[in-house]
Amino acid sequence: MRRSEASREQAILALLSEKTTAAAAKRCGVNERTLRRWLADEQFRAEFDAARQSSFMAGMTRIQSLTGKAVDALEELLAAKKHPAVRLGAARTVAEIAMHQHDAETILRKLEQLESSYFERRGRTR
Repeated sequence: MRRSEASREQAILALLSEKTTAAAAKRCGVNERTLRRWLADEQFRAEFDAARQSSFMAGMTRIQSLTGKAVDALEELLAAKKHPAVRLGAARTVAEIAMHQHDAETILRKLEQLESSYFERRGRTR
């Protein structure tokens, strides 16, 4: 691997972990202007976006694996007798999750209806 390729990979890792471009540049040992120039490069940007998507998906997988424990914890908190504020917080969380799920299902259902309607008007099937 060439030096510049290694530097660019380090820059991508730094961009994923630092809060600012300046901090990422400092961390990977390149000038901030160089890093900004790389970000304007189509190939580098595509590699960065792919790494960011991969990182996001890894995080989502971890969150999904914790869902059962989170639901168990909420269930325990809902049963707490001594601390009504804790019960209220848990109840709000459960209600918010339920509303978000309902909204997501409604949006998906409407999108499917729109797609079906679109394809019916065009005389095609999906």
